[in-house]
Amino acid sequence: MNNVAQKPITFIQRKLQKNYRSITGHFPSVKNKKSIPFESKLESELFLTLEFDDDVESYLEQPQITITVDGKEKPYHADCFIKMLDGSKKRNTIVEAKYTTDLNKEENKEVYEKKFKAATITANNMDMDFLVYTEFSHSNTYIFNLDFLYRYKTQPRENKFDSKIKHILSKAPMPAIDIAKSITTSLNEYMIVSNAIWGLVAHGELSTDLEKELNMNSIIRNEKWQ
Repeated sequence: MNNVAQKPITFIQRKLQKNYRSITGHFPSVKNKKSIPFESKLESELFLTLEFDDDVESYLEQPQITITVDGKEKPYHADCFIKMLDGSKKRNTIVEAKYTTDLNKEENKEVYEKKFKAATITANNMDMDFLVYTEFSHSNTYIFNLDFLYRYKTQPRENKFDSKIKHILSKAPMPAIDIAKSITTSLNEYMIVSNAIWGLVAHGELSTDLEKELNMNSIIRNEKWQ
């Protein structure tokens, strides 16, 4: 067991294989300052959630560790390695992204059970966690909202109204539409203010309930109201 724990993580160069059963592409990661290849919509959604996790410093695809199954050592290719920030209470994590339809197939259950148990042991010996990420790890609404907000992380925006927005919210939480209307009556500026509000939410400077679909009636909060 100790020999397994001492073996480092290696990373495999991923070559995307397009087929009719999966969605492949490259995710434009802000945290990694480069695009990360993915082989399924589920992996892409996983990467999206990591961009909004304040404990995550960076992440890499295709980590390989050595696991022991039925007394034999073998390489195990997972989908993602998450590096946490120094000082985080979370441990670095190896992630396998799998749809539950795949996990629940009768011919797969025993194989995955052994593999995941072995991966958990190896990860723990390396002072890390092992996680299986599925389509039920987050709600569809949460993923939809993150997808909407992520554009404000990847694209430049006007920030001249940021201070006014924060000042208004320093008094109490307020619907986004009321914030915008209190700042301007100009349609052009209204759009700029609206984008500024969502930009501040995307960057964690303001907050809202991400389990409810975002719109201009969403209640926006200053950090001190969280």
